[in-house]
This record gives sequence, C-alpha cells and structure tokens, in this order.
Amino acid sequence: MSVVNIADAHPSQSLLLDYDLISRESDDINDRRNLWTSFDSSSREQSNSGRGYFLTWTSCLLLGGILLGVTLPTNPNIPSRAWQTSSNVIGYTYFLAWSSSFYPQIILNCKRKKTNGLSVDFCVFNVLGYICYTVYTTNFYWNRKVISAYKDRTSGGDGVITVQGNDVAFSIHALVMASVTLCQVGVYDTFRSRPPSRKTYIILFFVFTFCLLYTFITWMCRGGFDLLGFLYVLGTIKVGVTIGKYIPQAFLNRSRKSTDGWNVNNVLLDLTGGVLSLIQLVGDSAAMSDWTGITGNPAKIALSLHYIIYPEFEGSRSYSPLPSVVSMDTSGLHLNET
Repeated sequence: MSVVNIADAHPSQSLLLDYDLISRESDDINDRRNLWTSFDSSSREQSNSGRGYFLTWTSCLLLGGILLGVTLPTNPNIPSRAWQTSSNVIGYTYFLAWSSSFYPQIILNCKRKKTNGLSVDFCVFNVLGYICYTVYTTNFYWNRKVISAYKDRTSGGDGVITVQGNDVAFSIHALVMASVTLCQVGVYDTFRSRPPSRKTYIILFFVFTFCLLYTFITWMCRGGFDLLGFLYVLGTIKVGVTIGKYIPQAFLNRSRKSTDGWNVNNVLLDLTGGVLSLIQLVGDSAAMSDWTGITGNPAKIALSLHYIIYPEFEGSRSYSPLPSVVSMDTSGLHLNET
C-alpha cells in the first residue's frame, strides 16, 4: 500500500479525487444541517412542553389555593376580614406550590427505576431540614406553652404568631415526601452503592451534638428545658440546611456535565412558593402592625427568600453538552491507494 498526495496525482486522478472530496464535504454539510435542525426542533419541543407544564400547574395552583383559602379557617389574629381571606388564599397557594414540587422528582425516579443524577447528600439534608421545620411549626401552632413564652419574650406580651395552618400542613407533607425521595435511593440503588458522603456524616454529627449540648447547658443553667430556645435552634438549623442543601446537587450536575436524573421543574414551583410565602408574611405583619412576626420567625423568612434568590443554583440550567460539529480540515490530506 502506498500513499499518494493529491498535489502529485495524475490530472484525471486528481479530478476524481477533487470530485470525491467535494462530495464528502457536501455530505458532511448536510449531516451538520440535519443535526442542528433536529436539535433545534427538539429544543423548541422541550421549550413548548415546559411552557405548557408551567401554565397548567399555575392554573391548578391558583384554583386550588382559592378553594382551600375560602373554605378553610382563617387567622383570627388578623383584624382585616378581607386580608384574612387573602392571606389564606396566598398561604394555601404557596403550600400547593411547594408541596407539588416534590412529585416531579419522585415520579421521575419511579419511571427510571434508578436515582443516579440525584444527590444522596441533598436528600439527607432535605429530610434533616424538614424534621427541624416540622417540629418548629407544629409547636408554634399547637403548643400553648410555646405560644405564651413567645408572647412574653416579644413586644411585651403582645407578640403575634405568624405560623399558620398551611405552614404546618406544608412542613408535615414536605417531611413525608422528602423521606420518600430518600427511600427511593435505598430501594432503586441501595445505600451500599450510593452512600452519603463523609462530609454529610460529619455535619450530621455536629448538628446532633450541638442540639444535645444546648439542651444540657440550658437545663443546667435554667433548671429546666428551654423549649422556645430549642425551637429557635431548630429554626436556625433549617435555615442553614435550606441555604446549603443544594450545593451537593449543583456540584454533582457540574461534575456529570448533565442534569439527567434531576428534575428541574421544581425550580418554578419553588420560586412561586417563595414569592407567595414572602408576600403572606409581610402582609400579615403589616395588617397586624406587628413586625416581630418577621423578626421572630426567621425560619419562614429565610425559607421564602431562599427560593427567590437561589433558584438558578438548584440546577435550573442544564449542563448537558450541546451537539458538537467537527470541522473538516483538508490541508495535507493523504489518501491510501492499494
């Protein structure tokens, strides 16, 4: 087998080689055009699908929020009857938005029968955060001793609790759904093959140790368990978890250069819930002329702001690589001749 350079070939042979080269370049250009046309069509379909998904969910959320807000009991501490109903509608709308944000990921895991692409550390922190938030909200809503202690420590006994029924409903539902998502990792992939990272174990150890130390120290200093102070500790842990829990997922998306396995539809639902939660919290405080509802409820205000400021970091951008086109360099081309 010998190698023949195009420049040294016979004129007739050179013409054939030139024709063959032009034909190949033409085929290559057509392949590129077809590839990009297919990709553009796929992108448009995904965009239209996402737009339709958002409009459908928005309509359902508004309808569900109005029905629940009008029919279920309102907050009697709010003096304005009109804002009582409005606050209830807003509250249950964001409850539905945040609650439904769990289902796309759970459904995706069920369809794929695997959870690769979903960070195990994110799932663990999610469960930890909602354990803290559930204990926090249920006590501020039902525990009369906590409510009385809160009022005594704020505004000279006139402080108003801004935790409402929809907050309690969301926290309990979120804890259940976050636990289901974590269990899916164990069922589909097993924790032996996909265990939490060592850093997650260290963080969990420090969280539990701090809670135990706080309980012991306050018991020794005050002669009893300071439940209100402990709830603020849990609220602070929830804020920290909420801010940092998406970091493992973001690093996983970046390292894989893909968001396959991570459902990004929850970003829009989280953003919707965060905006509405903030509107409700500020509106309630303004209606009652008591801004300690914001300063005294750090967990809710941080949760609201987090989902407004942080959505881009949750994986709303897909890192899936775009189709690449390799250019054809014909300089110095050599053809093999048998």
